[in-house]
Amino acid sequence: MEVSDARGDLYPQIAAGVAGLDVLRLGGRGLTLVTALADRWDCVPYPPSGKTVRAELLDTGA
Repeated sequence: MEVSDARGDLYPQIAAGVAGLDVLRLGGRGLTLVTALADRWDCVPYPPSGKTVRAELLDTGA
């Protein structure tokens, strides 16, 4: 699975700890879900200035 974003100014980062987490914010939780559900993920450039997050999802056996 992969998702591309044309904005190159914000590269994905996972919050270091829950203490400073703003539970009311509207965004910024996507990679927490990707990290929880994927075997691995990475971020690559999406020309001309964006990025693509690629993830290999776990096989749940269902």
